[in-house]
Amino acid sequence: MPLRRDIPGAGAFAFDHLLLDLNGTTTRWGEFDPGVEERLRALAGQMTVHLLSADTYGTLAAVSASIGVTPRVVANGEDKRAAVVELGADVSVAIGNGVNDTAMLRAARVGIALLGGEGLSTAALSSADILCGSMVEALDLLLHESGLAATLRP
Repeated sequence: MPLRRDIPGAGAFAFDHLLLDLNGTTTRWGEFDPGVEERLRALAGQMTVHLLSADTYGTLAAVSASIGVTPRVVANGEDKRAAVVELGADVSVAIGNGVNDTAMLRAARVGIALLGGEGLSTAALSSADILCGSMVEALDLLLHESGLAATLRP
């Protein structure tokens, strides 16, 4: 069952997939910020969550297991973009912060750039539809029925 959100003036959005960069986005130095883990579990009940990473810190398997999702090792930004296309760009939301997230953010129906504790590349910022100050804020936009409406309405 997809996550459905109505955006006034833009229509109905249906999201089947949430693609997440791991390091610097979903985790900071390999650890969840407070509130992230439980929000990811809640979203995993409404859509398929995908953790994408080159596994820089060696935490991909453990982090994925802790929230019950399958990890996906990627070598670069093109692999992340290809994952969005493979799963269906029109039914995907992507969240990232790095240069290697730009193509993924651009390809997804909604791309969310994250300005977190590990920074934000200007390339990711210019490729996204939305900018959030934390992963909790980004996930709350998806969890709350009208979370995306104010930002995406024309």
